[in-house]
Amino acid sequence: MMVRLQNLSKSFGGRPAVRDVSVNISQGEIFGLLGHNGAGKSTTFGMMLGMLTPDHGETFIGGYSVQRERRQALGRTGAIFETPAFYDYLSGWDNLRFFVSLSGQNISRARLEEAVALVGLTERIHDRVKAYSHGMRQRLGLAQALVPSPEFLLLDEPNDGLDPLGILEMRTLIRRLRDERKMTVMLSSHLLSEVELLCDRVAILHEGRMVFEGVWRKSSTLWKFALDPVERGEALLREVGLLAQGECWLAPDNFDPSPLIERLVREGIAVREVTPVVQTLEDFYREAIHQ
Repeated sequence: MMVRLQNLSKSFGGRPAVRDVSVNISQGEIFGLLGHNGAGKSTTFGMMLGMLTPDHGETFIGGYSVQRERRQALGRTGAIFETPAFYDYLSGWDNLRFFVSLSGQNISRARLEEAVALVGLTERIHDRVKAYSHGMRQRLGLAQALVPSPEFLLLDEPNDGLDPLGILEMRTLIRRLRDERKMTVMLSSHLLSEVELLCDRVAILHEGRMVFEGVWRKSSTLWKFALDPVERGEALLREVGLLAQGECWLAPDNFDPSPLIERLVREGIAVREVTPVVQTLEDFYREAIHQ
């Protein structure tokens, strides 16, 4: 297990921000942490990075406790947390060198160049940061996180400020880091479509509590039928036990429509369309926080 959050809780001024959150993340997994603003995501990330001390609970990274063995735990971790801060009057390259010097790590020039190339900043790395777009600053922040070759990467809104091409490139890079380097990634994003493309498992926070954790995708139980004549076709759907849900029909789990289609045809009902209604992560998220 690369990352383990164990019963994390944190309050500010007596008001709970995170309440008893537990999550396990395996090595090589891309895991999403979701929630509205104020749901507790930033507080959770702050405790994971040792910036906040939990009232209760503990975080483990690579088997080391962030609270009791901070150097060993965070030595395996790279992060973009909130908006990356850089010195505008320095170049991107000089910013990276400066932050490396603060870390006390012996990082080679080749390693710096590799991190810069990974995020696509090679051509602009020697420009002053004041000339960077917000998206370029985001890329520089990711390069800084990748310089020490971390085993675990924590990304808070990694697509913030990126245009559509930049979002695609970021998605491709995150997958490469997982596939080629076996890196474990935990990310938060308000772009649920991106989380849907990247993450099979997610945790959803609502008012500080975890309301869901696990594999969000389900086999579809909603189906759409286009039949002619409509009245006779829908009567047969009801007869076999399907329930009308607006324009769709609720079927049992692992429903196989083939026998039903054959029966419809035998009874002279034209079948124009039979399609499962695939639930998106946005649909699932909305249901989870309103349960």
